[in-house]
Amino acid sequence: MTLCDLHMHSTHSDGTDSPRRLVEMAKEKGLAAIAVTDHDTFSAVDEAKAAGKELGVRVLSGVEISVEYAGKTVHMLGYCFDAGAGTLKVKLDEILQGRDERNHQIVKKLNDLGMDLSYDEIKAEAGGKVVGRPHFAAVMIRKGFIKERQEAFDKYLAKGAAAYVDRLRFGPEDSVAMIREAGGVAVLAHPKLVRFPEGEKLEDLVKSLADTGLGGIECHYSLHSPEETQQYLELAKRYNLVVTGGSDYHGRNKPTIQMGIGEGNLAVPIQCADELEAKAAASV
Repeated sequence: MTLCDLHMHSTHSDGTDSPRRLVEMAKEKGLAAIAVTDHDTFSAVDEAKAAGKELGVRVLSGVEISVEYAGKTVHMLGYCFDAGAGTLKVKLDEILQGRDERNHQIVKKLNDLGMDLSYDEIKAEAGGKVVGRPHFAAVMIRKGFIKERQEAFDKYLAKGAAAYVDRLRFGPEDSVAMIREAGGVAVLAHPKLVRFPEGEKLEDLVKSLADTGLGGIECHYSLHSPEETQQYLELAKRYNLVVTGGSDYHGRNKPTIQMGIGEGNLAVPIQCADELEAKAAASV
């Protein structure tokens, strides 16, 4: 079976491999297609596509947008969009500006907690790309404030922890609209990880978003059980949504998850990439 992996992160957000290296790895693993889906930016797409053309790996444009739903964070994937069309880049720049403001506030909170670190150190850790909480954790470990990444999140960086600061997020309908305006397909990411208010369920969200232009569901995912995958496949069929899938590979930042196979049992058929591209083309 020909396979693809449509969810992974590069050094342009919180992954540890460059866009080109991701394409090289995909080639080594025999993947026919990939999408680099960095958080709130598609700045890696051009490099990945150039490498894909050179190495014979199909590369779909991709992004993963953090959105706000009922006080919780939901992730929306966007695929096959035109980077220069619509307001997608403008909206993502607003999100990145919000990230930057949030990151300065996190530094201040950590300083107030007795940790001597600067935002310049955090930016250096990110290599000039999008700064995320994993970069804070890496600096905190290097400077001896904590011992491991999970400790950084549990004590300081996760929601409700000592140095957590919220940031600008759009609603899920907004993210669907901005992706569609750029000619792309909006896909609900890893539904297993969505947290719902009491009395609400996944189908409520899927139905609501399908009515406003949601194009797909990420049914195949590293952390989905076979039973959960089947549930999501049935939802996709019920609401005429494209089925997608990916590992959510982050390199060393998620060492148990490997490109293409997740934790060992992931297999995303190439039809997922085919159907995404066909849906995007049909909407033009």
